[in-house]
Amino acid sequence: MKYIPYRDMKEFYTIPELCRLFEMDKPELRQYADKYAIGPVEDPFGNWGFLKADVRKLHNAIYKEQRGYQSKSNSSFQQDPWA
Repeated sequence: MKYIPYRDMKEFYTIPELCRLFEMDKPELRQYADKYAIGPVEDPFGNWGFLKADVRKLHNAIYKEQRGYQSKSNSSFQQDPWA
């Protein structure tokens, strides 16, 4: 996963745009989205894609996974914020 400057990102990315940004095909993107429970949403025009905040979360998770970073717990995505 390449470095992406978050401040230069758009507010919404369609699935094909995100595939190009992440340099991966649609099945691979779907696999990561499912793994980290970050799914696409539909915009007012009927386009399916990801909001900027979700793109950042997904990119960060994939980046860390591919770089071999270990989290202190099993997964920050599975933590209970009310615990």
